[in-house]
Amino acid sequence: MHELIKEIRAIAQTGRHYTRDPYDRERYERLIAISSILYSKFSSSGVEEIERFFIPEKGYATPKVDLRACVIKDNSVLLVRERSNGKWTLPGGWADQNESPKEGIVREVLEESGFTIKVVSLYAIKDRDRHPYTPRYPVSLYKLFFTAEVTGGEPRDNIEISNIDFFDVNDLPPLSEDRVLAQDIIEGMRHYRENSGLTYSD
Repeated sequence: MHELIKEIRAIAQTGRHYTRDPYDRERYERLIAISSILYSKFSSSGVEEIERFFIPEKGYATPKVDLRACVIKDNSVLLVRERSNGKWTLPGGWADQNESPKEGIVREVLEESGFTIKVVSLYAIKDRDRHPYTPRYPVSLYKLFFTAEVTGGEPRDNIEISNIDFFDVNDLPPLSEDRVLAQDIIEGMRHYRENSGLTYSD
């Protein structure tokens, strides 16, 4: 059902963008509204919260892009604690316009942790829906994972992050599993240690 709701919304969003018929536009708008109502019945979010998630989604519907960095220092991985749920994740966030993925993840790590980094490699490209992240999102999402090394800076919490620390991959804290899974972190450390040139991709 979740996949069908996403497909209905994507078709309606794309149709709304291309149609020149005002009556068709109304029909597509109604389909978008229905998709939000249906999705709210399968999630803990209300219709208004779901609509805010999509703003300013317009035009041809395409997946969103999430950037994450497995930052290594002294055989430990950098994690940040989200104020929203008190759980930990790899630093990262949405890709921005006019930024390359590398530029984006460097910015995200600095903003969320206070550390400057050097990106080493891209170790995974994952379709979020094909892995056990929870809860499900109302849109398709690609997750790009990079390995990186600390080059400077110091821990600095902010409006989104309450704590910054380094952890052994065998002793990870409770994770924010809507953003990252333990397997993502383990894969990043393995990729870094083995200096592997292979990138996982769904």
